[in-house]
Amino acid sequence: MSIGIGDNLGKSFGFAKDSLVGKWLNWLLLIIVTVIPIVNFIGLGTYLKIFRGQKPEVEGIGKSFVDGLLVFIIAVIYMIIPAIVGAILGFLGAVGAIIAAIVGFIFMLLLIPAVIGFAKGGFGAAFAFGDHFAKIGKIGWVQYILAVLVIAVVAAVVGFVCGIIPIVGWILGLIVAPFLAIMVSKYSANLLA
Repeated sequence: MSIGIGDNLGKSFGFAKDSLVGKWLNWLLLIIVTVIPIVNFIGLGTYLKIFRGQKPEVEGIGKSFVDGLLVFIIAVIYMIIPAIVGAILGFLGAVGAIIAAIVGFIFMLLLIPAVIGFAKGGFGAAFAFGDHFAKIGKIGWVQYILAVLVIAVVAAVVGFVCGIIPIVGWILGLIVAPFLAIMVSKYSANLLA
């Protein structure tokens, strides 16, 4: 792995902090484009800039919207096979559910390099499976899975903490959402650099 998990978390946190603290208007705009349905395609496109080595600033809204929409389409395409597997194996009960979950997890692991590939090389690069497997193989599947699980747990814990705080928890969640999105994006970029 090119960067350790702890080091990656620290650097990604620092990047998110530098991207938002003191840039309050951009932070406010990111909150808006992150949480509002359809408008959140702009948010997806803005966070995609991180994979291109750019700052996550809300500008070039038209391009960001199209990029975000394409990321959504890529994610839907990637989840078609797991959905089909789940539908076919549904009659197997718990065993079928476990197999479907494993297939879904594998495709989620591939979706990360797919989105990065799209950011750098266009729509077709999202489906360059050989490249995706090569990047993950370079890191090592065990290390890659562990790294993905760690950032997923961090995001889940932050979401849980915001969720259990009475009254102001949802406001805190709105404020934290862009920070977390930037951190996760930078973490993923560093992981697959």
